Amino acid sequence: MKKNKILILTLIVQLIFIGAAQAKCDLESFKFGSSYKTLISKLKLDMDSEINDVPEYFVYAPGELVCKNEKIFESVPVNFIFVYDKLVEIHITRLSEEATLVDWAESIYGEKKDKPRSFFYQQPFAQWLWVNSNATIAYSIESNENEVFESIIIQSFNHQKIFDKLAIEQEGE
Repeated sequence: MKKNKILILTLIVQLIFIGAAQAKCDLESFKFGSSYKTLISKLKLDMDSEINDVPEYFVYAPGELVCKNEKIFESVPVNFIFVYDKLVEIHITRLSEEATLVDWAESIYGEKKDKPRSFFYQQPFAQWLWVNSNATIAYSIESNENEVFESIIIQSFNHQKIFDKLAIEQEGE
C-alpha cells in the first residue's frame, strides 16, 4: 500500500513538471523566413491567403492563439512582420500590473545580464538588447500609473539583405 502511495505521488509530481515544461511558448517554432501562407495555415487564421505586391506587411494574431499554454499571452497582441513574403520580425506588447514578458523572454532566449538600474525602479523605464543564435531581441518597459507597458521585438539575423533591399527601395520613393 505504501508503494502505491509513493508511485501515485511520483506520477502527480511528474505530471506537474511535464505540464510546466510544455507551457513555455517558443516563438522560434514560427520559423524566420517562412511565408505568410505558412503562418496563417499554422495558426489556422481565417484570412485571405493571397497578398498584394506590397513588400512589407504584418499579421496580427491574439496571444492566446499563438501561445495557447502561456497565461501571460492572454489578451496580448502578437504581430508577425513580413518583408517580401518572409517572416523577419515578431512584436509582442503587454500592459499589466507587473513585468512578466521579460521573464518569459529570458526563459526562451537566455537571461540578460547587467540590466539597467532603471528596470528595478518602482516605476521602471528601461530598454536593452540581447542576441541568440539567430535573432536580436529588444525589450523595453515603461511605467504608466499603476501598470507597466512591455514590448519585445524579435528580429531575424539571417534576413538582413531583405531589410537592406526594402530600405533602398523606400529611399527611392
